[in-house]
Amino acid sequence: MLNDILAFLLSTFLIAPLQSELAARLENAPRQVVTDVTACVTQATPALLARATQDPWWAISTGIGIWIGRLPAESTLRDAAPGCGPALNAARPFLNRT
Repeated sequence: MLNDILAFLLSTFLIAPLQSELAARLENAPRQVVTDVTACVTQATPALLARATQDPWWAISTGIGIWIGRLPAESTLRDAAPGCGPALNAARPFLNRT
């Protein structure tokens, strides 16, 4: 039960802001770019949750940093899922249009 609560909190305060930030910035991107980046978020979720459970301060500061715009969501995603590099490179022209 405690694990479920922790997963919910991490999903709400880390994964959701990450997804929301990327979705907002990719609003005008081609559908394939959005699909690829969304798949990367899904791929990165277990790594993000694992890191957050090991380092709660990182999770808190990263979630807040993304939410207030101080920390680029794509750098957090790239760190969590290095295989997402090609998708993020394709999205870069759209991500820079904030």
